[in-house]
Amino acid sequence: MNRKRMASWALVGTLVLSAVLSACTDNKNSSNTSSPSPSSSSTSSPAPSSSASAPAMADGPLGKYDPPITVTTVRMFNSGLEFVKGQDWDNNVYTNGLKDELGIIVKNQWIVDDQQYTNKLNVSMVSGDLPDVFEVTLQQLQLLVEAGALADLTDAYNKYSSDLTKKSFGEGDGIALKAVTFNGKLMAIPNGGTTGREDSQFIWIRKDWLKKLNLQPPATMDDVVNIAKAFATGDPDGNNKKDTFGLNLDYNLFNGWAGLDGFFNGYHAYPYNPGGPTATGLNLMFLNKGGQLDYADIQPEVKTALGKLQELYKAGAINPEFSVMSGEKSAELATAGKVGMTFGQFWNAGWPLNEMKSKDPKVDWGVFPLVSADDQPVLKTSNSITPTRFWVVSKNAKNPEAAIKFLNFYLEKNYGETRDENYHSVKQDGKDIATFGLSPVLGGFSETNQNDFYAVQDAFKSNDPSKLNPTAKGYYDGIVNYRKGDLKAWPNELMFGTEDGSAYGILGTYKKNNEFMTNAYLGAPTATMAKNGPALKDLEVKEFTKIIMGEQPLDTFDTFVDNWKKQGGQQILNEVNEWLKQHQ
Repeated sequence: MNRKRMASWALVGTLVLSAVLSACTDNKNSSNTSSPSPSSSSTSSPAPSSSASAPAMADGPLGKYDPPITVTTVRMFNSGLEFVKGQDWDNNVYTNGLKDELGIIVKNQWIVDDQQYTNKLNVSMVSGDLPDVFEVTLQQLQLLVEAGALADLTDAYNKYSSDLTKKSFGEGDGIALKAVTFNGKLMAIPNGGTTGREDSQFIWIRKDWLKKLNLQPPATMDDVVNIAKAFATGDPDGNNKKDTFGLNLDYNLFNGWAGLDGFFNGYHAYPYNPGGPTATGLNLMFLNKGGQLDYADIQPEVKTALGKLQELYKAGAINPEFSVMSGEKSAELATAGKVGMTFGQFWNAGWPLNEMKSKDPKVDWGVFPLVSADDQPVLKTSNSITPTRFWVVSKNAKNPEAAIKFLNFYLEKNYGETRDENYHSVKQDGKDIATFGLSPVLGGFSETNQNDFYAVQDAFKSNDPSKLNPTAKGYYDGIVNYRKGDLKAWPNELMFGTEDGSAYGILGTYKKNNEFMTNAYLGAPTATMAKNGPALKDLEVKEFTKIIMGEQPLDTFDTFVDNWKKQGGQQILNEVNEWLKQHQ
């Protein structure tokens, strides 16, 4: 199972931000000697102090520079980094391959661990001492674009990008491309670490409880509400005690496990608070309503869904202690057999439900698609397709197209016709040493797991698993073993087993029908988000919780909306709509 690496934004104080903008702008204004990109439309002549000879060029996506060029970068590593024996940052499969095949010499200006990288780069931004190619957060990208410190990669992309690179940019309806486009100009390369809508939710339900109470899987949100009530009152575990609950949730309210995202989606509402009340408050969800961005969490549909949750709480279908329960505690409620339904993501099969079947063969959780409250399709909140880290090129780089070539090379060696396993990992002393992270620019495709699912299904239909890659073969073997009686392999069945009864089967249907709602704001946290966002999110979670528990009437939601706007929300709306004007 692929785990999405969550990147956190390091917020820089107002004075530091001003210094960054000032330094980058000063650097920009004094850099008259920088050379234009190969396809630049600029007609200005180079300053007298610039080199008389034009920078080396190399035609085609993987064309070689002759003579070689040098491209500077900066790097970060985590504590688990290992090198192949005899290799290091300056001597490895990528530095050698780029030099030998593309004529590019990679020079690392500095290397720090990933916990120090953002702050170290902030210092470089303040001083104006930037390498040619480097990785940034979304906020750093915004600052550098505003300062005019980055190269416009539009022409370089159009002229040099390979088919694989264009494919990676075009995934998810081109969301990654939109995220790096400013005023019609391509200003960055999106990190390829996004996932294929895998943050979309499903309904996980105890099928054995449905059978016990003679109930059918839900077709509407009314069915969801009625099932939740029945699980709380109908003694589905057969112990003659009223000790079960219908809908699982905890104090996070929004999460990949026991979150309410999918419940709200059923009422066409899209509140979003990853991480719950301890989140940074910077991950706000906005909807495009008639050409204007509006905050998803204050829409009237949210109030409707909160009313249904309040109804379930009053009916005893929700644990009355949910407001003090962590995600781990809500997981214990499920694994103890005390709750029969939860909204969550694909990985719930691997945690916390994974061992329930082997411990009690009668347990039978099933995964079902989200359902609608009316006759309109239900869209699923999904933001994992949106990149949060990027590679950028300094305005002063002599060969900005080299960054595009870095990506071309990485994708070719990992996914192309000349794919070479050494560019991904090397077997050493009985274990795999990862090498892919040594590339100065990384990429990828968000549909890897989904494609493995379809490959597994094809293997079952043809009864021939010989064409499966090692990862997909592992899923296939797990499903086979489960069907032969190995109950510990149950998660493989739940995630990859069938087209209509597994997480990736249902997710594939979501994708075919394009049933997603994605954040319409792709910019960095605005100034007011950074200042007021955490307090506003805390206000929201508290008010929603009080409404669900009936401590406040449903109409309190209208007061919350007014307070949200007064306490900085309206200014946030002004700021994100200003961003929208620049990206239309």
